[in-house]
Amino acid sequence: MSDNADLLSGLNPEQYAAVTAENFGSTLVLAGAGCGKTAVLTRRVVFLVRSGIAPQRICALTFSRKAAAEMAHRLAKLDERCSGSGAPLVTTFHAFALRVLQKKFEGIRNFNRIGFHGKAVLLDHKQRLELLASVSTTAMRKTLRMSITELDSALNLFLSFPEKISQKWSDTERDLITKIERDFSDVRKQRGLWDFSDLISGVIKLFSEYPQIAAVHSGSYDALLVDEFQDTNPTQIDLLDILLSNGASLYAVGDDDQAIYGFRGADIRPIRNFTARFNNASIIKLQINYRSIPPILNCANRLWLDKPIEYRKTLVSGLSVMPSGCRRPFTMRFKTQELMLDWVLNKARFISRKENIPVNSMAMLFRINDTLNAVNNQYREKGFDSESLPQMFTIHASKGLEYPVVFLCDLEEGVFPHYKLPKETRINSWRELLSELVKPKTKVDIDCSFDEELRLFYVGVTRAQRFLYFVTVASKSFYGRETNFTPSRFLKLVK
Repeated sequence: MSDNADLLSGLNPEQYAAVTAENFGSTLVLAGAGCGKTAVLTRRVVFLVRSGIAPQRICALTFSRKAAAEMAHRLAKLDERCSGSGAPLVTTFHAFALRVLQKKFEGIRNFNRIGFHGKAVLLDHKQRLELLASVSTTAMRKTLRMSITELDSALNLFLSFPEKISQKWSDTERDLITKIERDFSDVRKQRGLWDFSDLISGVIKLFSEYPQIAAVHSGSYDALLVDEFQDTNPTQIDLLDILLSNGASLYAVGDDDQAIYGFRGADIRPIRNFTARFNNASIIKLQINYRSIPPILNCANRLWLDKPIEYRKTLVSGLSVMPSGCRRPFTMRFKTQELMLDWVLNKARFISRKENIPVNSMAMLFRINDTLNAVNNQYREKGFDSESLPQMFTIHASKGLEYPVVFLCDLEEGVFPHYKLPKETRINSWRELLSELVKPKTKVDIDCSFDEELRLFYVGVTRAQRFLYFVTVASKSFYGRETNFTPSRFLKLVK
């Protein structure tokens, strides 16, 4: 290992084990929040190169162009063999698929082999929604009780989890969504328009119809690495299966506790069932956290006490020097959102003066855009500019980021966890009042994935480095209607 002294220096024992793991079969690195997964992934690529694998026979797949560019930059700095034209392929799933479809095989472009003609034009998100609106009438969306964005999410679920659709929707709704999906697909093909989801399904179609082309690509790599493995969808896993079919090793890095994109079609099952799903599988855990103080980590760990031990991670602090002035996470309850906003700003300014932390480096995190927008407008009406306020994000948008101070908002039942609240019963007579009083209490039907809501809460908690506040209100505007709330059930888990 003397040749790798520069590569392995500074790694903790868990990271060292993950970087130097045997290159055989399938390895899952369960990387807890703030545990240095990117450092492990990049050093693993270089370790494989130094172990004798040709750089161009290594492929690393990520979920964003930004992450791919950052990883490629880090690799080039770690080893010169990982830069230039002979470097490992570091790309997104979608860019990989586009790369395959743009190639020619026996003189014919792969795009054309699966029914597309001319130059393919990729739709961006806005264009996708506009096209979806053109193939679904207002009456259709009213029948489905969905906005365009909700319909977009439903189509992703329909394609990724057809079994969920059959359980949740009526025959009429299922037939309608099937028609919309078919029309949406047909109009894209007629106009030569490609959606990002078409790219991967197109490659799967290409590989299934032309096994010789599949063989060329599955034989091109000795090692496949996948970042954010918990966010893969079934089609991406199908693509991986094909690429692994010629004996390449799989090195997957991810955190099942941060799987928060089920509404987009992400499937948690491959990471939760990794040892059963993939050949010669092993699991390595990263649990030493370099982001948060121990009281915040203790709070995060309490959320997963019931998980199977094989997948349960217990985060411990790797901070060599503990910041001063930090307290355990604290819950604040307010009658109104107005009172909450005044308190947050005063607390942020107090911490800023005492700890020398700029207010605009702190964060207010929300479960839903509706509240975020309302808070933004209220602060603007009070005359505050963004430089004097904490940053404001939804928790989904904050994933991968960290802040010295976090105010975790929207902690009301029905908002977070997010589900449709039952309609209030109108009382028109004494008889109806008496009937309502003696009626047995029924459990609220939660129209959400509670497990995913809990994982989203965990993501919010683990964004905080030094100070964490849970914030809940008794009454606020909720989708344009003043609504009374009880505190979120999540607050009981972190006491």
